[in-house]
Amino acid sequence: MRATDKQRGFTLLEIMVVIVIIGVLASLVVPNLMGNKEKADKQKAVSDIVALENALDMYKLDNHRYPTTNQGLDP
Repeated sequence: MRATDKQRGFTLLEIMVVIVIIGVLASLVVPNLMGNKEKADKQKAVSDIVALENALDMYKLDNHRYPTTNQGLDP
Protein backbone atom coordinates (compact mmCIF):
# COMPACT_ATOMS: atom_id res chain seq x y z
CA MET A 1 0.00 0.00 0.00
CA ARG A 2 1.07 3.53 -0.58
CA ALA A 3 1.14 6.00 2.28
CA THR A 4 -1.57 8.07 0.60
CA ASP A 5 -4.12 5.23 0.62
CA LYS A 6 -6.62 5.38 3.47
CA GLN A 7 -7.27 2.24 5.43
CA ARG A 8 -10.88 1.18 5.61
CA GLY A 9 -12.51 -1.00 8.23
CA PHE A 10 -12.60 -1.33 11.97
CA THR A 11 -9.80 -2.21 14.31
CA LEU A 12 -10.00 -5.25 16.52
CA LEU A 13 -10.40 -3.01 19.57
CA GLU A 14 -13.38 -1.19 18.05
CA ILE A 15 -15.10 -4.47 17.21
CA MET A 16 -14.48 -5.81 20.72
CA VAL A 17 -15.92 -2.64 22.29
CA VAL A 18 -19.08 -2.97 20.18
CA ILE A 19 -19.45 -6.64 21.13
CA VAL A 20 -19.11 -5.78 24.84
CA ILE A 21 -21.73 -3.04 24.53
CA ILE A 22 -24.13 -5.42 22.76
CA GLY A 23 -23.52 -8.03 25.46
CA VAL A 24 -24.26 -5.56 28.26
CA LEU A 25 -27.45 -4.39 26.55
CA ALA A 26 -28.57 -7.98 25.96
CA SER A 27 -27.95 -8.88 29.60
CA LEU A 28 -30.23 -6.02 30.63
CA VAL A 29 -33.00 -6.62 28.08
CA VAL A 30 -33.36 -10.42 28.06
CA PRO A 31 -34.39 -10.85 31.73
CA ASN A 32 -36.99 -8.11 31.34
CA LEU A 33 -38.44 -9.80 28.27
CA MET A 34 -38.61 -13.17 30.02
CA GLY A 35 -40.44 -11.65 32.97
CA ASN A 36 -42.94 -9.99 30.66
CA LYS A 37 -43.66 -13.27 28.87
CA GLU A 38 -44.43 -15.03 32.15
CA LYS A 39 -46.66 -12.14 33.19
CA ALA A 40 -48.48 -12.24 29.84
CA ASP A 41 -48.93 -16.02 30.11
CA LYS A 42 -50.47 -15.66 33.57
CA GLN A 43 -52.79 -12.90 32.37
CA LYS A 44 -53.88 -15.02 29.39
CA ALA A 45 -54.63 -17.95 31.71
CA VAL A 46 -56.78 -15.72 33.92
CA SER A 47 -58.56 -14.38 30.84
CA ASP A 48 -59.21 -17.92 29.57
CA ILE A 49 -60.67 -18.96 32.94
CA VAL A 50 -62.99 -15.94 32.97
CA ALA A 51 -64.10 -16.74 29.41
CA LEU A 52 -64.83 -20.34 30.44
CA GLU A 53 -66.84 -19.16 33.45
CA ASN A 54 -68.86 -16.84 31.22
CA ALA A 55 -69.50 -19.60 28.69
CA LEU A 56 -70.71 -21.94 31.44
CA ASP A 57 -72.99 -19.25 32.84
CA MET A 58 -74.48 -18.65 29.38
CA TYR A 59 -75.02 -22.39 28.97
CA LYS A 60 -76.82 -22.48 32.31
CA LEU A 61 -79.04 -19.55 31.31
CA ASP A 62 -80.06 -21.36 28.11
CA ASN A 63 -80.46 -24.87 29.58
CA HIS A 64 -81.27 -24.17 33.26
CA ARG A 65 -78.38 -26.38 34.37
CA TYR A 66 -74.65 -26.73 33.89
CA PRO A 67 -73.35 -29.32 31.40
CA THR A 68 -72.46 -32.74 32.72
CA THR A 69 -69.04 -34.31 32.54
CA ASN A 70 -70.23 -36.57 29.75
CA GLN A 71 -71.01 -33.50 27.68
CA GLY A 72 -67.35 -32.60 27.40
CA LEU A 73 -66.08 -31.15 30.64
CA ASP A 74 -63.78 -34.00 31.59
CA PRO A 75 -60.09 -33.06 31.98
